[in-house]
Amino acid sequence: MQRYLPVTPKGRIVLFIAVLWLAALALTRPNKGGDFQEYALMAIAFSSHGSPDIRPQDITISERLSPEVGFVEVHRRLRAGIARGDKWPFPGFVAGQHGGHYAIHFFAYSALAALPFKLLDAIGAPPFKAFQIVNLAALTILVLALYRFSASVKRTVFATLFFLFSGGLLYSNWCSPEFMTASALLAAMVYSIINRPYLAAVLAGVAAMQNPPLLFFSMFAPLIRIAWVRADEDLAWSAALRRVVTRHTVLASILQAALAAVPVAYSYTTWGVPSIIAALATYPPFITPLRLVSFYFDLNQGMIVAFPVAMLLVVAQLFARNARRWLPHTLLALLFSVALAIPSLSTVNWNSGAAGVMRYAFWGAMPLMYLALGWMHRVPRWPLALLLAMLLVQAGLVKYARSYRHETMSPAATFMLERFPALYEPEPEIFFERLTQQDGSMRPDRVVAYPNLKHPKKILFNHESAAAHALLCGPGGRVVPGDARIHPLGWRYIDGPPVCAPAATP
Repeated sequence: MQRYLPVTPKGRIVLFIAVLWLAALALTRPNKGGDFQEYALMAIAFSSHGSPDIRPQDITISERLSPEVGFVEVHRRLRAGIARGDKWPFPGFVAGQHGGHYAIHFFAYSALAALPFKLLDAIGAPPFKAFQIVNLAALTILVLALYRFSASVKRTVFATLFFLFSGGLLYSNWCSPEFMTASALLAAMVYSIINRPYLAAVLAGVAAMQNPPLLFFSMFAPLIRIAWVRADEDLAWSAALRRVVTRHTVLASILQAALAAVPVAYSYTTWGVPSIIAALATYPPFITPLRLVSFYFDLNQGMIVAFPVAMLLVVAQLFARNARRWLPHTLLALLFSVALAIPSLSTVNWNSGAAGVMRYAFWGAMPLMYLALGWMHRVPRWPLALLLAMLLVQAGLVKYARSYRHETMSPAATFMLERFPALYEPEPEIFFERLTQQDGSMRPDRVVAYPNLKHPKKILFNHESAAAHALLCGPGGRVVPGDARIHPLGWRYIDGPPVCAPAATP
């Protein structure tokens, strides 16, 4: 029997990948969260007529495949809007300047899913599993990258499970590109380190087509590898520079940037603007230190929700042996993560659909995951009990993240608001929409409080709204500002009951 088993290391990796595919396809269903309707309709369009424009027959197919109550109204309004020739027939879809209607997200992810979609639909299988197939293909590339990096089956299996338990399982069956982006980015960073610049460029370039901040890979990948080579081989900076910066490295960076620029050309051709999403769904004043802190540490949807172990491993490296030699490498990877985060901060819909950790923070954490796995690779031996404990903690966090939705406060956030409200000041949209349990409910004339307005521990109101002041202090009254900071668009927190100035007498 033993001679028929794949006993070679490569055979074990193939078996491991096969188990991942079987488990994912057999035990999970496609998740229709996030921007599913856009990607689904584009996949249908590509499989039907080979182009991304949404036509009435594509909506008919979508009605058959997504008969759920929530999608009935979407299909009805989208069909009617397209028939009328509306510029914006439904949120997420815009008329092109030369005719046709298109989803505002780029089509690369859907195009990759189009062929398996058509094959699955033809044989009577659930066609939206095509997105799971694309995600699994990206995971397979990541597994192969990790194996090339470590040359160890055990380390590869651990690293893959660590990735899956660090947010991966939360998004692995979503029909949107978060999982593909994260897998491709982490694999690209690994391939860059082991001197496969073109493969790294293609992976990061395809991921950047769906998430434009990944353009920064073309700049950071060579810098991170220079710092790696310099520290790993104890070279002078000049020697590491000569080793890394070659014609191939430069061409690979150009290739990655060119792939990342394809959606810009598409948007300009289709709508006449470099980015239709930036034009419709971003607001640069939202790029604030508070949102950057929220990106990493918010207790509802920040990176800390899914990556606490990876973050601790990054911090531990700063105090480890040879920490000073590896410090430039660590800092460059951290700067890369911040560079990925900053453009995401401008999004208008900050408290958007998420599986625990927000979607941007999931793939934005891959430089930290890279640092964690890179350090573990450099340390000759880790105690088995510690490795199992790390996986156990992360597995528990997967269950924890699934215990609440993006319209409700997480248990950790609720604990802080209940016990230490002055120490927890979430980004206003998170506080507002999770307390009202309604996405898109934020309006200047509304006031929200935890736990309620009768006995408030924390209040959020818009200080530019007379209606909000009147609601808190009565007709003509105004809330005394105090020293609370003002957030963009005039939002302000109060800890405890408001202090009111009396209404002006005539």
